[in-house]
Amino acid sequence: MEQLSAVLVGAAAALSAAIHAPLTSIFLTCSLVKGEFALFIPIIIACFIAKYSAQLICSYTVYSYKGAY
Repeated sequence: MEQLSAVLVGAAAALSAAIHAPLTSIFLTCSLVKGEFALFIPIIIACFIAKYSAQLICSYTVYSYKGAY
């Protein structure tokens, strides 16, 4: 896997974990770079693992977090 490919998979997984929306992060990440739909399956796997791992750690997302304010 090339360096850019690893970065795209990691970016998709981080976005998926932060917003609990793996399909959104899959398609946003795949559309960033021309021809990167070749990474579709590794991105799908990483996004769903990241989403369910994040749900186990904390139940809130970036959008639903109620901070100290």
